[in-house]
Formats: sequence, structure tokens, C-alpha cells
Amino acid sequence: MKDEAKPLKVDGDGNETLAHAVGEMLNQFGALYGREISYEELAQESGIAYSSDNGALVYSEQENILGGYTQECQYPFYIVYRLNSTAEWQNLAAAQFMDNIGKWICGEPVTINGEETALEHFPALSGNRVIKRIVRQNYYALEPNASGVQDWLLPVTVQYTNEIPPKW
Repeated sequence: MKDEAKPLKVDGDGNETLAHAVGEMLNQFGALYGREISYEELAQESGIAYSSDNGALVYSEQENILGGYTQECQYPFYIVYRLNSTAEWQNLAAAQFMDNIGKWICGEPVTINGEETALEHFPALSGNRVIKRIVRQNYYALEPNASGVQDWLLPVTVQYTNEIPPKW
């Protein structure tokens, strides 16, 4: 069994940068129909939010000949879609929404209102950070609570580099 990579440290400035960029990107998704995806805020019975999993993490760091560093980093987060319904058609709609937003943020084409669309470019980040890739896992539904409120989760990871210039 291959050892799973472990983070070396936290990219402290990257956490705020990535949280902001991810929020702006998610809110450009064409199938929101006036809704907004908020950061770590959900109403008790419905809504869409995203939440950082562990913050921005540095997985590798290489020093260059000038004394600067190149860091390979990740920003894992979840998209949470909450609804108050046990109706099968609403569960199917939630599953379709999660699949479509997952495809879209990874740059895959999706069809919204009969038109094919895709995320054209990843958002620019502050400093010397550049998003290289966004990958998603499979979405899944949590068990509904006693009142029928159910959360759907989509784990996503932003992979990015951070170039740190020499200190001189």
C-alpha cells in the first residue's frame, strides 16, 4: 500500500486567498438561479455553502538556486447543499446539481438550460500562487435529520503552486 502524502505545514496566507477565490468562482456557476453559495453559513433548512476542510496546506517545498522556494499546495474544501425534503425528485435534482457543479469547477462541460458551458479559467490568486488543477470526489448525501433536512456533500481539492522569492 502506497503511503499517503502528508502536509509539511500550513500556507497561512493561502487559506484566506483560496477561500475568497473559491467563493467567487463557485458563485459564477450558471445553475444557481439567484441563490448564493456562502462560506460556512447555512440556514437551518436549506442553502448552499462551502467550507474549508483543513485550510491551505503545503505538501512539498523545493529551494531553487537563488534561495527562493516552490511549494506544491492543496486547498481541500466541501460544497454542502442542504434541502428540507424527502421527495425523490428533489433528491435527484440535488444529485444532478452536485454532479454538475463538480464537473464545472473541474473544467468539464455541463449543460445548463439546454446550453453547454464550462469554466474557462481558474481564478487568479494573490501573490505568486497559481491554481494548477481542481479535482473532486464523488458527492454523497448524509442521513436526513428528524425533520427531513438533508445535507449533500461534494469534497473538492484545489491544487496550486506558490512561488516564494528569495529574501535578499
